[in-house]
Amino acid sequence: MKIRTATSSDVPAMYTVDHIAVDDGGRRQNIRDWVNADQAIVAVVGNTVVGYSALEYTFFGYGFIVMLVVKKESRRNGVATALVEYHEQRCTTNKLFTSTNESNKPMQALMKNMRYEPSGTVYNLDEGDPELFYVKRLQSS
Repeated sequence: MKIRTATSSDVPAMYTVDHIAVDDGGRRQNIRDWVNADQAIVAVVGNTVVGYSALEYTFFGYGFIVMLVVKKESRRNGVATALVEYHEQRCTTNKLFTSTNESNKPMQALMKNMRYEPSGTVYNLDEGDPELFYVKRLQSS
């Protein structure tokens, strides 16, 4: 598996990895914006994009992983871990944040396994499914 910065030629594959992007023009626009801003990375196995992620610095000036998606058939193979580790190595702030819905147990387990600390909860973003925030203090930034 190789992790690298996403390019415009990766965008169609990123749409297919992300089940929401299939039907959501807003998500497709987000993907294009992240790629154009050099904020997106992809995980590639062979010649196939199996996951992607995006890192922004719009969360109080800190690094924030705004999106992390792995193709259903490629889950539980270290793809998400590799994407997050890539962001950790390149994050330019001393803290890296991310969030997930309370219903997303696999992401919560990933955060625990990668030693992210709970950092708060925001209600009313998705009705009945609070957003859980996490932080990791980074050694080098």
